[in-house]
Amino acid sequence: MASLQLRLIEATIRAGRPARAWGARLDLVRSSGLRYGLHRRRERHEEAEFGRHVVDAFYREVWDDAADRLGARVTDLGSGFLEIAADGVSTRVWRQLTAVDEAVSLRLALDKARVHKLLVARGVTVPEHREIDCRDAAAGLDFIAAVGGDCFLKPSVGTSGGAGVTGRVRDERSLARARLSAGRFDTRLLIERQVPGDMYRLMFLDGRLVDTVRRRVPTVTGDGRSSVLDLILAENRRRLSAERPRSLMTVDLDSILSLEAQGLSVSSVPGAGETVAVKSTSSDNGERDNHTIRDVSPAVVEESARAVSAVGLRLAGIDLVTPDITRGLREAGGAIIEVNGTPGFQYHYEVEDRVAATPVALPVLETLLAEARRPV
Repeated sequence: MASLQLRLIEATIRAGRPARAWGARLDLVRSSGLRYGLHRRRERHEEAEFGRHVVDAFYREVWDDAADRLGARVTDLGSGFLEIAADGVSTRVWRQLTAVDEAVSLRLALDKARVHKLLVARGVTVPEHREIDCRDAAAGLDFIAAVGGDCFLKPSVGTSGGAGVTGRVRDERSLARARLSAGRFDTRLLIERQVPGDMYRLMFLDGRLVDTVRRRVPTVTGDGRSSVLDLILAENRRRLSAERPRSLMTVDLDSILSLEAQGLSVSSVPGAGETVAVKSTSSDNGERDNHTIRDVSPAVVEESARAVSAVGLRLAGIDLVTPDITRGLREAGGAIIEVNGTPGFQYHYEVEDRVAATPVALPVLETLLAEARRPV
C-alpha cells in the first residue's frame, strides 16, 4: 500500500466512528469492485425481506419438535414469540432466547477482552492476545511481531456473527485496514494470534455438553470459467432459494485478505474442481461445511465447561479452534476463542447430515419446563 493511502487510512481512523464506517466501505469497494457493492445492496434487501420469516419458521419448527416430544403445546404469540405449556406451567421463548440465563452474565459474555481475562484466571487456554485502541497502530504491530504470525483483529465488545472480524492480519497494511473495519463498532479492539485448525462450536447446558459441531470455513469450488466473486454470488442464490436459516457469504475485508494469502482476488478464476477458502472465519459457512462430532477429548469438554462457568452462563456456546479435538487443547495447539450467551441453535441443526443432528432445543425446553414447575 502506498504511503499516501496508509496516511489516509490513519487519518480516517482518527476522525471518528462515522468516518471509519465510510472509510471501511470505500476500502472494501476498492478491493471488491463497484459491481459487488451495488449487488450487495440488492442482496441485503432480499435477505432482509425473507430472512426474518425463514429464521422464525426454523425456530418454530425446532421448538414444535421439542414440545411434541415432551407432550407440550406451542402457542404462537406473533413476531417470533412462542409460549410453550405443559402440565399447567409455561415458558416463553423468542428464537434462541430463553429464560435460562440472567442478564448480567449475558452482557458480560459480549465483552470479549473481559472474558479472556476471566478464562486466563481459571487456567483456560486462550490465544495470545492484547486489547488495543483502534487508533494505536504501534501496539498492534508490536503484537504481530511478538507472535510472529497471522492474527485476528475484532471489536472487543458487542458484535456477533463475525461482524468486524478480520483474519490474516500480518503487517502494517493489513493491520491498518483491519483497524479501520473493526473501528466502525468500537475503539476497543482485540488482537489475537490466529490459531491453526478447524473451528468447533460446543453447546453446554448447566455444565453438561449437549452437542459439538465442526464449523469449517466457507469455500467455493471452481468450474474453470467463473470468478471467485461469481461463485460466491451463485452460492448465495442457492442459499436464498433453499430458504434455510444460513447467512449469505459476504465479501468483506476478511475475505479479501484470505484470498490474498492464497495469491487470489475476487476476480481470480479457479480451475475446475479447485476449492478456494473465501474467509478465515466460519461465520458465513453453509450446512455442507458443518458436521456433528461425537468424539471429543474429555479434557476439551472439561476445559470448555470451566470457561462457561467462569462467565457465569448456564446455556452457552463455546467457540474453539484446534487441529485435533480428540486431544487436549494445549497438547494439540488449540484454544478457546469465545464464550457465547444465547447460542444459535441453527449451527446444530443445519449440518451436512441432518438426520444425525442433535435436537438441542429438547434439553433446553426440558430445563425450562422443569424450572417452571418449581415452587417460588
